[in-house]
Amino acid sequence: MRVIGYARVSTDEQASEGVSMAAQRTRIEAYCIAKDWDLMSVEADPGMSAKDMKRPGLQAVLEAVRSGRVAAIVVYKLDRLTRSVLDLNRIVEHLDKHSVALVSMQESLDATTPTGRLMLNLLASVSQWEREIISQRTKEAMSYLKEQKQAYCRPVYGYDNVDGRLYENEHEQKVIAQVKAWRQQGRPYDYIAAQLNDEGVPTKRGGQWAGRTVHKIANRA
Repeated sequence: MRVIGYARVSTDEQASEGVSMAAQRTRIEAYCIAKDWDLMSVEADPGMSAKDMKRPGLQAVLEAVRSGRVAAIVVYKLDRLTRSVLDLNRIVEHLDKHSVALVSMQESLDATTPTGRLMLNLLASVSQWEREIISQRTKEAMSYLKEQKQAYCRPVYGYDNVDGRLYENEHEQKVIAQVKAWRQQGRPYDYIAAQLNDEGVPTKRGGQWAGRTVHKIANRA
């Protein structure tokens, strides 16, 4: 059976034991030898997140499926392929359309069976849940620091970082008030940006104003 392998690591995982590109490639190759499968290649996406499907290696794998050159995709672990339930469903539908199997070594899963498909979706759901929990905790931590007037990132327009604490910048707060007043009058974001530039009002980084920058300020709580 002709198969294709896929491996991925994100930047944060480069040094993690067991998920390196070399480790994934070696295990995929060994697995295919044990199964007596013809491994065409192992496509890879080093240093790329699994937040979407816009990855060269993954697209090469999907193209191999589309062209009918392979009978299965082999990955070391499911989250190397995707962490999104929606993307997983799209991939599985694509594989079903071309009668191609998905094999995940770590989870011992095969999406050609109903049980395997159920387990794949359950694992992808847990993976996405973990990402959302981490994201939510990060937002809550940043919100707490903001409430405590503690600097949690590079200060936004209207605030200055003084010894790790945030303090309102009086001049910038006046600009924010003016921007919101103009918006209440119905003036477009690009118009306001041009007005600020004409008046020589600097941005936080000393650059030029743009409509998107004005939009962020005008709609910030």
